[in-house]
Parts: sequence; C-alpha cells; structure tokens
Amino acid sequence: MKKLFLYSCILILSLGACGTQAKLEKADRIFEEGGYFTAAKTYRSIQSRVKANQTEHVRFRVAECYRNLGKYREAQSAYELMFRRRTPENKEVYLRYAQALLANGQYDKAKEQLLLYKKNVTDSPLADSLIIAADWAKEHQKSENNYTVKPVAAFNTFFNEYAPAYASSDYEILYFTSSRKTGNQSKKTYDVTGEVPSDIYLSAFTRKGSWDRVTPASEALNTKYEDGACAFNNSYDRIYFTRCLKLKREKQGCAIYTAERRDEEWGEPEKLNLVADTLVAAHPSNSDDGLTLYFVSDMEGGYGGMDIWKVTRDSESSSWGEPINMGKDINTPGNEVFPFIHANGTLYFASDGHPGLGGLDIFKATPVAGARWEVENVGEPLNSTADDFAIIFERENDRGFFSSNRKPSRGGDDIYEFYSQTKMVEYYFTALVRNAKTKANMPNTEVRLVSTNTGVVRRTTGDDGTVEFRVNPRNDYLAISSTKGFLNQKTTFSTYDWPEDFRHRDTLWMTPTDKPIEIPNIFFEFAKATLTPDSRNSLDSLLMIMEENPTIIVELHAHTDSRGSAEVNDALSQQRAQAVVDYLINNSVEEGRIIAVGFGKSRPRVVDANVAQRYPFLRINTKLDDKYINSLRNEERQEICHQLNRRVEFQVVGDNYKPR
Repeated sequence: MKKLFLYSCILILSLGACGTQAKLEKADRIFEEGGYFTAAKTYRSIQSRVKANQTEHVRFRVAECYRNLGKYREAQSAYELMFRRRTPENKEVYLRYAQALLANGQYDKAKEQLLLYKKNVTDSPLADSLIIAADWAKEHQKSENNYTVKPVAAFNTFFNEYAPAYASSDYEILYFTSSRKTGNQSKKTYDVTGEVPSDIYLSAFTRKGSWDRVTPASEALNTKYEDGACAFNNSYDRIYFTRCLKLKREKQGCAIYTAERRDEEWGEPEKLNLVADTLVAAHPSNSDDGLTLYFVSDMEGGYGGMDIWKVTRDSESSSWGEPINMGKDINTPGNEVFPFIHANGTLYFASDGHPGLGGLDIFKATPVAGARWEVENVGEPLNSTADDFAIIFERENDRGFFSSNRKPSRGGDDIYEFYSQTKMVEYYFTALVRNAKTKANMPNTEVRLVSTNTGVVRRTTGDDGTVEFRVNPRNDYLAISSTKGFLNQKTTFSTYDWPEDFRHRDTLWMTPTDKPIEIPNIFFEFAKATLTPDSRNSLDSLLMIMEENPTIIVELHAHTDSRGSAEVNDALSQQRAQAVVDYLINNSVEEGRIIAVGFGKSRPRVVDANVAQRYPFLRINTKLDDKYINSLRNEERQEICHQLNRRVEFQVVGDNYKPR
C-alpha cells in the first residue's frame, strides 16, 4: 500500500500535493513543540496550496504563532483574515482573537468576541476571566501612578533584551537576557523566535553616570542553548538561571540551574531537578533569606498554562523540597510568569489572566491573613497594552527595571528603568533647527518633544529657526524635528540635576532628501557581497534612520569602481545592495519600505564640498570617471578615486508609507 500511494502521487502529478502535506505535518509538529517562528514561516509558504478543508487550520495556526510570539498586530490581522469569507468552524478562534484584541487595546471588540465564544463554549474559565479583564482595562486605561519610565538605550538593541537582575548590593551591576549575536550561542536560529538562542549579559554603572558597554557573562553560564532569566541570592555569590535544551529526537523542556561564584568566576552550573525533563521550570526568584525559590512551570496541578510555584528548604545547605503551587489567588487559567519576590515579602509577577491592559501585565501580590494573597495591577505607566513583565526593585527604593515590547521599542523586548516621581519644577529647552547642507536656519519646522511622563508636545519653529519648551525636572526628553523633504532629526537631553532657572539649548541639523545620501563605512569582503563586521555601526545607523522616519520609502543604491566588466560590476552591486536590504529586513524594517538597486560602475561619484575638503587635490563638481582617474599620475590618488566610487547610498523615493 505504501508503494501504491507513492506511485499514485507521482503518476497524478501530486508531488506538489504530497510535498504540501509533508510541510503541513512538519509545521504542525514544530508548532506543537513551541517553534512558533519556524512554524509560521512554513505555514505561510503553503497556505495558498493546502486543501480547502485545511485552509482554516493553517490560517489559525499562523495567527497563533504571531500571538505566541507577542506580535499582536500581526496576530489580529491574521485572525481577521479568517472571518472575511466565512465564519470559522473552530470556535477557539474567537477566544484567541479576543486575546490579540486585548493586547492591542481594543477592549470593546475583544469583549464582543468573548461573548460570541461563550455562546458556544459555556464552560471556559479563561474566557470568563478575559471578559472581566476587558471591562477592567476599559475602566482603568487612563489611570496612572507616580512613576517615570524610560528605555535604557545602553542595553537595548534590535534583538530581544529582557529579565534584568541586580548582581551587586549597590545595584551598579546588572545582568539581563538577550538574543543579540555576540554571545556563546549556536549560530543556528531558534525555532521559537527566529533568532539565535539567548545568552546572559551584564553591564556596570560607571562614574560618568551611565551604563558601560554590555558584555556576555561568564562562559560557564552561556552555552549554545537558551540561557537567561537569572536571579541572585542576597550576597550575590550564587546565581539561579534558566536553561532550555533543544536536542534531536528528544523532547526537552527548560530547567533551572545554579552556580556559585568562586574568585570572581562562576563555577560549573548544577541543575536543580524540580520537574521532569520534558516540562518547564523557568524564571527563578530567590527569597531574601535564600530558603524559598519561586519559579514558573507547566507541570500538572496548576490552574492554566504557566503557573507560579515555589520550593522551600530548611537551610541554604539543605535540599529543596517538593514544588508547591502558589494557589488560585495568584495563578489563573491564563499564564503567570517572571516572579520577583521583594525583600519586603511582596511578590511581583506578570500575567495575562488577571484583569489588565492587554498582553502580559505586571501585578503586585501582598500576603494577607490565612496564607492568602491580595493581587493588584500596578497600572500605567509600568503597564501598557503590550507585554510588560520581569520587574525588579531595589531593596530600599521605589525604583528598578522591567521588560516590555511596548512601542516604540528598538527590537522585540526592551529593558526599561522606572523610578518614583515626587517633585515637579519648571525648566526650559530651546531647539534651533538648521539645514545640514546649507547651514541656514529652518523656520516653520515642527519639533516634537517627547517624554514618558508628559507625552508629546508639538511646536513650530519661528523665523529664526528656534522653538522653546517648558520641561520638568528629573526627566529624559527626546526632541524630534520634521518637515517635508528632510529626514527627521532628533536629540536627547536629561533634566536631572539641572540648576534653578536653567535653559538648555541644542541644534538639530536636518538632512535634505532631494539627492542620494551616502552611508559611510559600509564594507564588503573583496569581490563579494558579504558584509563585514566593521559595517555594523553604519548599518545600525541606517536602521535608526528608518526607525526615526517610519513613513519613508527608499532605494538602496550600491556602486562599484570602474575596474572590471560592466556585467560583473552590475551583478556585484545588485548583490551588495540586496545584502544591505536583507540586513534591514532581518532587523524589523518592513519589506515594502526599501528597494535594492545596483548601478555597477555606471554612476561615478561627483565631488562635492565635503569630499573636496577631505581630499584637497579634488575640485568640486569633478566627475570621477575613467578619463579623470587615468589623467592622475599619482597611483595613490587614483586609488582614492576608486575608493570614493565604491559606495552605498540611499535615496528617499516616497514619504507616505503606512506601517502594517
């Protein structure tokens, strides 16, 4: 029968169908294992070729992948696609669609879907709790507490950064988890996120009042597997962290490991056997006395997806006892993750099951009589409609760090710091806007002043190109200037420790977009389209430009020198332009915003004032073509001209892009 089936596939031209079915089975298997990024990619590749009775399944799985990855806008769009032609047969679509809507702040619409779901599935504790959450969020979305929140630029990249942990008693060493590509990971991307497995990183606070360069933590802690989400004991000489293994032909979960610091180095980690190898034990948090370890698990006996559990011991030298569920006050039919036990006994955690603003919210649990807990949402600005989680506090002060994928984030998850705001004083900031090419002042230019505490204030420059704002103390600000025909320009400043009646002044130099703009220091391997590591800073600067100008559409131009055939140079320049475009797309720039164009050697550079200033032997408006280069008798000058012709530029061709 197996042979007959195989022959039939070949004879009736069903190789494509067989291949599609095989890919579907593979995608389903990866999805069930939690490999949402890879599964989504496979589902999307076959969704137009599957059988009619499989279409709903594939579309639902694509939407589920996005939701589980925290890409709630993409998830909402994918769910809505299922309703365009007919009502979904799978009623779970309504429940999951509602979860995406909640995470996007669309509370009324989410409740509507939940009520439709309840008509078909009357016994659903999760739906019941989400209906309560939708009503709560609508009522509380405007309430705020007295915190200032800001992203920590020194930590955050275009990859995921999350789960901060203090690693010293003075709070001047911070460990956190990141999927950036500079650690000890495998170079193979992780099925769950599409990024390399995460590693543990650290940074130290400097005397200059800023966080130092981020570096990978000890090689003893970081492996080719997924490492991260760490915590420390109160003397900071023992670490607990999560490690998730991914082995062929074996279903492996996540486990908590511990290591002891010896002579400033971490010893070999030891696994804590808290749950079976195929289950999850993750996100440890150690009590102040070191006798209770809180963690997250999907083991039996819980209330929903992930629950918070604890194990205890009699002394720091004794073994941990059996896991104890933290109970229904804390755990819900949803997910409870990233516990943090404060020195004062308050338990903080993230949940998508308790009433919140959408996605994961941060909650505070205070112990009350009878081994019960009183749980409350910590509110805005610590929470948002996005995922907010993994909060930590200093022991003595009402400040700390947490993780969020709220907008605008540099990558997926970013690390934010927060502190209590207690005093307000008025200060002033003056912005002068000038043309970067002509140095002329720019009147009638909009300047936006952004603060996490005061929102966005918009003003327009006067005839002298200046605009003034009144600002508050103990705040970080971002000023952005924008006008048609120019790239947005920004500057940041902080009002910490300003003297009384202080006025801060800064100049915003705006670059016109009427001509191609060169991107300096983009390097490729010789005669190849492979970007070298030296290009990273320039590539990230270009990413920043795309992020700061979210509506522009650009062409990425690559040029070669005149040596070699036109055919070879055309092909090479196109490949190099595409390499830069691929880098941008792989780092969250939407594909529709950027086009690769290779010009080969067809467009020699024309010398401008900046080039002439760098190389006095060149005159403004000289075209660096073969005729001119060959007229130079000095070989060094000839080589300079060839180098100037080898360049990467971008040209703004539109400014009306609408982000998805």
